[in-house]
Amino acid sequence: MDPKHSPGENHDAFTNWALAQGVIANGVTPARFPGRGLGMVATRKIKKGETVVQVPTSTIFTIDHIPIDFRSRFPEDTAVQTILAAFLTHGSEEQLEKYQLWFRTWPTRQDFENSLPLLWPRELGGLTWPSKDILESTRDDLSVAPNFLPPSISGLWNSIKTEPRARKYDSEHQDLEPMQERRLKKAWADVTSTFPETDWERFSYLWLIVNTRSFYWVGPNQQPPENRNDAMALLPFADYFNHSNVECDVKFDENEYVLRATEDYEKGDEVYMSYGSHPNDFLLAEYGFFLDENDSDCVYLDAIVLKDIDSPDKQEELWLNQYYGEYRVTTKGVCYRTEVAACLKYMKDEDWRNHILEGSIDGVDEKKSTEIIKGWLEVYALEADATTRAIKMALASNPVAQAHREKAEVLLRRWKQIKQICDCAAKAISL
Repeated sequence: MDPKHSPGENHDAFTNWALAQGVIANGVTPARFPGRGLGMVATRKIKKGETVVQVPTSTIFTIDHIPIDFRSRFPEDTAVQTILAAFLTHGSEEQLEKYQLWFRTWPTRQDFENSLPLLWPRELGGLTWPSKDILESTRDDLSVAPNFLPPSISGLWNSIKTEPRARKYDSEHQDLEPMQERRLKKAWADVTSTFPETDWERFSYLWLIVNTRSFYWVGPNQQPPENRNDAMALLPFADYFNHSNVECDVKFDENEYVLRATEDYEKGDEVYMSYGSHPNDFLLAEYGFFLDENDSDCVYLDAIVLKDIDSPDKQEELWLNQYYGEYRVTTKGVCYRTEVAACLKYMKDEDWRNHILEGSIDGVDEKKSTEIIKGWLEVYALEADATTRAIKMALASNPVAQAHREKAEVLLRRWKQIKQICDCAAKAISL
């Protein structure tokens, strides 16, 4: 390998350890990519569908590899992620010795503070988690700071005043930071109920390690858990793969975890695996990066739509007919749920029900629907403009923002993408 692409001594030592444990690397090896950090590089020409990495289950770090007497000490509803992080924090030196070379290849806490919005200063709209004191705060306390994060991450808006949703519903790609906050608070409560002396810095760091480096895993003869977050495992060596907008081709059984190439690669190319079909806000919040080109990118109009359709009766109609929330926008237009919500603005209730239940088009006016949706998109675009201006002002006058210029510029790039999504969607629905 070209010395300038060498990952370094720690990574070389770990790679040798992983191979000795039975990991098979078929045409790939860790490498350092200037300006982009670590990843996997092709050491030869690779064809789509070829197996590139195999990890034996004996080497995978799962909850089943944690002693039962350790696991059984936690409350029954403790998340798998919490127990994994707790074992990495409180496992004995003897129990963790075999993983020491692996640990040295992981990101540092500073790496997380540089990349994850959860750890950014409040002046940039983050929650700032340098100490456990934040666990005593509430969302109301934190929302006093300017919100520079996209609403899908923060759950907050600058240019419109939103009310709490009349109905609660789960959304995988919205209100990401509040969800992280709740999960981490619960994890901290569970681990300190068992280990009161737990060090916050150490545990929260390892909780983030598990959160960002886990692969989907369900053990032999086990049913997939109701909460996908409880199906997680850490895979040595396989965690070098970076994410790209590619299909995911992984399979696992009681013997091994297998990763296959999803496209052709030439020698020297970076080889990618997909972390899932996620929008850029999710990638930024969960992993600390986002893509320049992402076919799964989108924004959500929920707060705007539900503020506009403020009649309790109409919101009840949306809820009863399972069209409440999840109003998704891409560069290609809006989802059907958004179109249905727009129709409710002007159609008679009976016509609207016949439309969604029987496919009737009586009362449907595409022109009216288009104008309503364009109005919603304009509100989001104005939010993008207002927040972009606020970030630029902070960079000009706020010492904290100036000290974190790279983070602010990441947000500016993301808001530019969001504005483009809104503009392209408005053009698409006008055709």
